[in-house]
Amino acid sequence: MKHLRTDIEITKFLMQIKKCHGEVYYETIEGDVLNLSSALSQYVFCSIARQPHYWNTGVVRCELDEDYALLTEYLYEGDE
Repeated sequence: MKHLRTDIEITKFLMQIKKCHGEVYYETIEGDVLNLSSALSQYVFCSIARQPHYWNTGVVRCELDEDYALLTEYLYEGDE
């Protein structure tokens, strides 16, 4: 699991997710899990982006480890 950088362009990030072979999830500290290939989940994710608490505490989890390489420019290692 990795954290999202704060300076990303959300649209480009979501477009990059489409290139992933497995599922990509955004997980909040409260335990909510959004599948970022879902349009509804993307809408909720965009709302979260406007709330620094959720943005800074949530993590991205890729189903397949190789998908992290596709998202490298948007992620960083955080305390897990």
